Amino acid sequence: MAARGKARMPWSVKGVGGDTRELAKVAASDRNSTMGDWLSDVIRRVGAAEAAGRPLVPASRPSSGVNMSGWQEPATELLDDAALTELISERIERSETRILDVLAVLDEIVGRLADRLDRLEQRVEARSADDDVL
Repeated sequence: MAARGKARMPWSVKGVGGDTRELAKVAASDRNSTMGDWLSDVIRRVGAAEAAGRPLVPASRPSSGVNMSGWQEPATELLDDAALTELISERIERSETRILDVLAVLDEIVGRLADRLDRLEQRVEARSADDDVL
């Protein structure tokens, strides 16, 4: 019962309209969940669906008298925790590979810049030494 009370508490997220907030409140209440728990679950499920490359489709039926015309849910069943963990691991690996590739390029660029600075410093020192001789 406490969770139902919490789901009815006022809340706001910048850019989330009143209809959407009401939809979220009703959905959390229907699942006897807090807003935070419900939102975390939705984010996790949508992220998993996107990571799996599954398209999101409009919901087949509205519930609780709330207009759900813009609501979307994954086209197929939810991923279990092991599959979700595997998807996340794969995404992390791909991200890590891309980051390492970018870092290698940046390392090369920084190395070339350091060489140029060294050459410029040597020229400046050589000119300064020539000026001192004269």
